[in-house]
Amino acid sequence: MKKILLAFTLMLCLMNNTNAQSTIIGSEAFSVNLPAGYQRTIGTNDFSIVQWENNDSTAYGFIITENIDELKLGNISDDLASYMDITVSNYSSNPKFKSLNTKQFKTNKGKETFQKQISYYNEELESNVYLQINIFKTKNFIYQVVNFGSDDFLKNSKEYTDYIINNIDLPF
Repeated sequence: MKKILLAFTLMLCLMNNTNAQSTIIGSEAFSVNLPAGYQRTIGTNDFSIVQWENNDSTAYGFIITENIDELKLGNISDDLASYMDITVSNYSSNPKFKSLNTKQFKTNKGKETFQKQISYYNEELESNVYLQINIFKTKNFIYQVVNFGSDDFLKNSKEYTDYIINNIDLPF
């Protein structure tokens, strides 16, 4: 009886190992430190995994992640510049779209990022919206870190957006 039970247990273990040949990575731990005056919020972007705001300066931000394996399944490049083009295309059909500044650099923590600043006219708000988008890549994910606001957002919030970008902790 013991031999039958042992053989059955061994067979279940082998079946379990043969069926578990694929692993899907669903998330990875990261953190972002926000400057004084910023707090976590909701309602900024339905696809984001974390969102923030500063009511005094009407500045907002969020992070969206994409699994690199899923991008490959869709034949989408995980190159930072190519992925930025895809991200910006979501805004470029809006009236008065402008591409402002683009640069690639390493953060204070040594993480490579591709940054683009854009603006477009939002008809619902009847004003221009200014965005700073940073794209980061880890082994398993691409991160879009988007900071935005209106009017002089890019000029007045540079210190804060730089703080956020330089204080994001992502896996290498």
